[in-house]
Amino acid sequence: MMRRTGAGSKRMMTILLAVSMIGVMAGCGGQEKAQNNPPVNTPVNAAAGASPAAESSKPKETVKIRFANLAVGLASAYHQLGIEQGIFSKYGIDLQIVNFTKGGAEATAGVVSGQVDMGSYGTPILTGISKGVGMKIVASPPIKENPFYLVAGKGISSVQELKGKTVATGAFGGGNHQSLVKILEHNGMKESDLKVVATGGADEYMILQTGKTDAVETSEPVVSRLVADGIGTVLEKAANVYGDYQHSYVFATTDFIDKHPEAVRNFLKASRESHEYARDHFEELVAKGSKLVKMDEKVIREFYKADIAQWDLSFKVNTAGTANAVKIIQEMGEIDKSVTFDPKTWIDSSFLE
Repeated sequence: MMRRTGAGSKRMMTILLAVSMIGVMAGCGGQEKAQNNPPVNTPVNAAAGASPAAESSKPKETVKIRFANLAVGLASAYHQLGIEQGIFSKYGIDLQIVNFTKGGAEATAGVVSGQVDMGSYGTPILTGISKGVGMKIVASPPIKENPFYLVAGKGISSVQELKGKTVATGAFGGGNHQSLVKILEHNGMKESDLKVVATGGADEYMILQTGKTDAVETSEPVVSRLVADGIGTVLEKAANVYGDYQHSYVFATTDFIDKHPEAVRNFLKASRESHEYARDHFEELVAKGSKLVKMDEKVIREFYKADIAQWDLSFKVNTAGTANAVKIIQEMGEIDKSVTFDPKTWIDSSFLE
């Protein structure tokens, strides 16, 4: 775990300088860079497990999409089922999921280095666009709101009681770290009032269970599992303090949009159909989720019930919520205050039905 050593703006400058260097290296290194990058997991090929019916209706031209995802979680099951059922191949998409376990800043660096064509994660997408990274928002995932919670260990019942204590968050500058800062601000506290440590893709359940920290900033289903096992208490839900705010997005690189606009459109069709399949085959979804995260099916079942109930499968982006997200990130020093959010240049909604 790493202690925070600098302000938000300095941190993002460091990240972006690193991103720029990765971009230069990618231009020189090409495929070797992609093969030797340790955070990137082996892609999942959409052709594997495709049904005969899907193969018969498969378009003649198949387009490979390297899709950026963060750590494997329960939400990963929706696209995994779509791959296994041949839904993506039916639309001419060879979907290869690339997992970036250290967070959105790492995934955005993957965009710059040419390892990614499309992806979905949180506000580091906005940070990347603001810095001139070649990517555009093309849709929203079914859940738009901020997914993070501040969960404390035994004996702590309020945010104020965390003063002077240790709180674990993900990568500095990532969505869960940003949400922790916002929750503290809402409760009249500053980040400097705590000992904040970055845990990257570490297991938040184990961190809190072992008492290594006094609280964690995390998301479902870890939250429900901590509460159900009597290990943690929810102090605050980030979505309750953000107002009209969109956290997560689906993006495509500008290069991929220029070369394969129809593939972007077909990806969104296949993604919607994959979510519908998961919803309509609920027990299959639960089994897939259990296999992915190796967690009690009871907790997984409750997570999916709550998650599906909030879905918006129109995939439409909340423009006002995105404008507010940019404003909040600017206040945190992650985006320069001189940047102006222009929906026409940041968002391309033309691929949505």
